[in-house]
Amino acid sequence: WYQRRVREAVVSTQSTGSSGINAEYGDFLSESHLCWSLFFTELVYLTMEGGPAVPGAWLSSLFSCFDDISSCLITLIVPCVTIGQNTENSGQGSFCLGFILALIPTVNFIWMVFLRNKTREQFAIEGSLAGDILSVFCCTLCTLTQESREFKMRGIEGGQPPMPRV
Repeated sequence: WYQRRVREAVVSTQSTGSSGINAEYGDFLSESHLCWSLFFTELVYLTMEGGPAVPGAWLSSLFSCFDDISSCLITLIVPCVTIGQNTENSGQGSFCLGFILALIPTVNFIWMVFLRNKTREQFAIEGSLAGDILSVFCCTLCTLTQESREFKMRGIEGGQPPMPRV
């Protein structure tokens, strides 16, 4: 991804002559300098936009349910809706699939563990299958709300990734 961004930036600065990045840094700008610049720009953006303070961590804790009161209330009243939303946002199926699976005893537990595992993999969050099982078993509603907040905080709602930044 960074290599593609570096090439695009280099091509755009070469096509515009001395304007843009080359005007500021001169002709001594190499791809490696630009790559590091893009890396730190992304890092600062993630930090300013509420990105993880610790790489590989959830953006909010398991017990921060009241940080997003709407998700908290929906999960408390109709958890199958949150499971459907999480299913769609994780790209593992449609809202209807998640909703229906949430209504089937035992299958709903397995599906919630599967979704939590896939969410961790999708966002490179550290953890284990055993931790996912314990979280879902002991704190089901908190787990669902945490996953819902994670998607919202990362800009994924309705199964759609955020618009790319330019």
